[in-house]
Amino acid sequence: MKSIRAAIDYNGEDFKKILNKKSFKSMFGEMIIDDPLKTSPKGYSQDHKHIDLLRRKSFAVSCPLTQKEVMASNFEEKVIAIYKEMLPFRRYLNQAVTV
Repeated sequence: MKSIRAAIDYNGEDFKKILNKKSFKSMFGEMIIDDPLKTSPKGYSQDHKHIDLLRRKSFAVSCPLTQKEVMASNFEEKVIAIYKEMLPFRRYLNQAVTV
């Protein structure tokens, strides 16, 4: 969490662009709700411009699929489209934890 928060502190604008992209929101909605910290994390002020992200304890999205979608002949293409839409989100988080 420390490295993800540092990435958000350094460049949270890029992460917010990913989360607010119309096609991303359409496919995943909001990030999965967790139990955020009640106060700001150690080292970050309560009025930080990305405090909403910094207070999170997890970063996850989901794309619910119906049984009909899973059984459809184009399921593979659907999964690939979901993965491609999620890729910038995953890359941002991966970079944050590997830097």
